[in-house]
This record gives sequence, structure tokens and C-alpha cells, in this order.
Amino acid sequence: MTPIATAFVFAAATLAADVSVRPLAGDAVEGKLMAISGERIVIETPGGSQTLAASDLLAIDFEREPSPDKPTIWLDLLDGSKLLAESYRTQASKATVGLVQGAAVEIPTRSILAVRFRQQDSEVAEQWREIVDGKRTSDLIVIRKTSMRVVENGGDEPTTVTQTVLDVLDGALLEIGPESVKFDFAGDQLDVKREKIEGLVYFHPVRRELTPALCRLTDVGGSRWSVKSIELKGETLSFTVAAGATVEMPLAAIAKLDYSVGNVALLSELAPDTGDGEPIVSLQPGGMTAKFGRIFQVSSLPPLGADGFRIGGKRYASGLSLHSPATLVYRVPAGFHKLHAVAGVDDSIVTPGQFVFQILGDGKELFRHAFGDPESRGPVLIDLDLTGVRRISIVVDPADGQDIGDQLNLCDARLTK
Repeated sequence: MTPIATAFVFAAATLAADVSVRPLAGDAVEGKLMAISGERIVIETPGGSQTLAASDLLAIDFEREPSPDKPTIWLDLLDGSKLLAESYRTQASKATVGLVQGAAVEIPTRSILAVRFRQQDSEVAEQWREIVDGKRTSDLIVIRKTSMRVVENGGDEPTTVTQTVLDVLDGALLEIGPESVKFDFAGDQLDVKREKIEGLVYFHPVRRELTPALCRLTDVGGSRWSVKSIELKGETLSFTVAAGATVEMPLAAIAKLDYSVGNVALLSELAPDTGDGEPIVSLQPGGMTAKFGRIFQVSSLPPLGADGFRIGGKRYASGLSLHSPATLVYRVPAGFHKLHAVAGVDDSIVTPGQFVFQILGDGKELFRHAFGDPESRGPVLIDLDLTGVRRISIVVDPADGQDIGDQLNLCDARLTK
């Protein structure tokens, strides 16, 4: 894999590497970034140097203002990276991409899934997704076609409706310039004007097994890169994306390193698995799915009437709302060994019921807390070691034989490595 040089122009850029590091558990740590690799990071704090394992990180935030420039070109790489650009051209199987805020990056076309040249409304965007996700046997040029048709309205005046449809040309992409695209169509070489093209979709005959991402890097221009390896070289961050390009970017261009992509699995995004093969049904529109009977009144939405998940005056971004009796069973994904969460009664519940909250690991009790009096509303912090555990069970049962007010918030519940 050949390293790809990049050139960034940031007027009066400040290259300080001051960061805020958010671990999976515990408080954020602020300081100067001194070293970074796929295994660890080192930051210098007022209290001295600290080393944190990459597997223990949630995110690293850089104090950067986002670029005010807007993209005119959108790229999707095979690894899920999404790049916002202002220019795109290719030669000899390499693409030169001018990113928002003046970046110039070379990326092998074998790493690119699709390139889009125009803004899209929801209807056209859905057509575009179907084309990109569909099966193909060649490269595609996508063309936008707009037509007008008259719709009869009974006895009223006919209405003229504009219809937009995306059409495709099958062939081979040869060379892409700033004004036109050279395209082999059934043996004939065409020169298609860029202004007529909606986008390009690349065909890759051999399916590649890509390395899972270590983290997701967001730059100040809004591009998001799926990073598989990373290294700090002075005031420059060198990283390789899973699709196969190596980029060097000044620290002034980095907005965030998100490690949750490889280190975190949110329970609210996982499907419960009872292991008995019974059907899964939806209990609440817009909420998560749950097995009828065994799993009762479970939702990824806040409690009825609440505007979000709140415990003890603090709002949480994600959560599960459980009403007793409730049981959720999850398979623990390979490589994940810890469970972190915050449990408690939502602030919107005036009179909570009496109930018991348990977490079981392969049927063995790992955690228990009884709710029912004002002092036990929470928040209750949960930090469990799941080493060797294959399944966890989340259980809420009434303690007094009644389920009135037995409502539990399980917030920021996540499995980590």
C-alpha cells in the first residue's frame, strides 16, 4: 500500500494538539496529545503524563471550528468513509480529490464505491441509494432525467407535475476530468459532459475483506474517515483507511476521533435474542422490537409524556425504557467484555412503584438494585466485567406484586471491549 501525500492549506492555523479524551468509563481527561497509535494514546496533563489504551476510549475531541465551505461533490469509499469535496478527477486508476477547506488527497479508484456531483432531495436520494446498493457487472454513469406530465384533476384544471428519474449507462470509467468523463460504452468511447452527470458508481469484481475500523476520524470539513491504523508525527496525523489509502493531515484539520465504532455496542441498537427461536414483534411504533410475552413493554423511546431520558436532573442521549415485568436477553458479541450503564427512575415519574432490577450473566446474578423509595430513584452506575459471559439478561420484576409505576430507564447502556 502506497502512502498518499496530502496538502492542506489553513490560513493562520493553530497547530496546538489540545484535546479532551472521553474514556468508556470515568471522567474526561484534558491535555496535550503527545503520542497516538492503534494500541494507546499519551496525553500530557497538568498532573503529568497519562497513557490510555485505545480499547478504553470513547472519543478524542479537538477544539476546532468547522469549515464554513460547502461541498459540491460527495464520495463514498468501500469502507464506509464519506468524503465532502470540491473537485474530483482521475488518471491511471488514481483519483485526486479536492476536499472541503483546500485538501488535496489521492485515493486509488479501487477504494471508491461512488461519487455524486449534485444535491438531491429525498425522492432522488432514494433512487440513488438503490442504484449504489444494487447488483452490477460494470461501472455506471448515472444521469438525471426530468420530464413534465399533465395530471387530470376531475373537473378541475389539469396540474403539471415535474418528474425526476435517474437512469444509468453501463460500461467502463476510463478517465475523469474537470469538464467531462471518458467512458467506454459497448466498445465506443464517449466523452460525457460532467454537467449532465448525477454521479458515478464503480464496479469491483473481487469482493475485498476489509479490516474493521479502529476509529472514525472527522475532519473540520465534515469528511468522515474509517481509520484502521493511526500515528502521530509531530504536528501531523498519519492514518490509513480500511479501504486502502494512507493520508497525512495536520492536527489543525482534525475535529474528532470517534472510537465507539470499534469499542462500543449500544444495547438500544442491538436486537434482543432469547435463544428460543420465537417470533419477534413490535410493541410500540418507532420503538425497538421485542418478543411478545417474554419481553413486555420495552421501548427505545423515553417514557410516555417525557421529552427524553432524564435521571436525577441529567439528560441521556440513548436509553431503554422498561416496565415490569420485563426481560431482555442479549448475546455478548465476540471481543466485548464489559457492560456500562446508568439505571434509574425517569424524572417524569412522580410516584415510582416498587420493583427489582437485575442483570444476569448466563443465568448467574451479576447486579441487583431495589427501587421504590425516593432515595433509590438513582442514578445508579453499572460497571460489570463480562469476561467469559455469553449472554446477559436484563430483568425488571415487581417487588410488591403490582406493576403500577414500575418504570425503569436504562441509559447509555453499552457493551465495550
